[in-house]
Amino acid sequence: MDYILQNMQYRYMENVIQQINRGAVQNVTTPSLSGTGFAHIFQQTQMAESGISAGDLDAIFEEASRTYGVPADLLKAVGKMESNFDPYAQSGAGAQGVMQLMPATAQSLGVTDPFDARSNIMGGAKYLSDLLARYDGNVDLALAAYNAGSGNVEKYGGVPPFQETQNYISRVKEYMGDAGNLLTGGSGSVRNVSGKTGVNLCPLCGEGKQVTDTSGEMLTLLSELFKVQIQRQMISSDDFTGTFV
Repeated sequence: MDYILQNMQYRYMENVIQQINRGAVQNVTTPSLSGTGFAHIFQQTQMAESGISAGDLDAIFEEASRTYGVPADLLKAVGKMESNFDPYAQSGAGAQGVMQLMPATAQSLGVTDPFDARSNIMGGAKYLSDLLARYDGNVDLALAAYNAGSGNVEKYGGVPPFQETQNYISRVKEYMGDAGNLLTGGSGSVRNVSGKTGVNLCPLCGEGKQVTDTSGEMLTLLSELFKVQIQRQMISSDDFTGTFV
């Protein structure tokens, strides 16, 4: 892991703590957060940073669905898979925004600002609409083309034999089945043997790990521990400049 990525992670965890302290994520002592995964808290922090709420995104997805005739569940599932609903996401290959549009594709779709959530989602919806029309409504082929390009779909006469693309299709379809919870975090809940809802910490501690304390103190402690781990990695890095920002 290089220094730039480590520094980004450090700054992100710092923001998580600030959001928790300000109560901008959600009041972590209320039942509304009980059962949500720590990854969902990350997602809510991203939305807080971008100035857009889950409700705002949901409304945009619904608008895009009506405008281009693409099921809202499919659009949300792609948004979840592509960027975890992060309007400012940018991949190493250059894909941008919620729907991870490549610059040339975004331009062809009339998306002038790929980091504007509404513009990006509307562009992604139009692109998916075009792909569904091209493949006679076949969702698998449309998703394969979205992920690997129409050229590869044509080349292989169907879904390309790429593990990444096949996994992509499978994951998006799973998300479609849980689309109602993607923006609310409802699917992240776990239960322990006592029946109390815990916090799913799989993104940090591995599959099956959980805690039952959903207090702000616990979340802050977890954030601080993660920051310490990142600090240690950064200090040991050859690229470390000696400054945390």
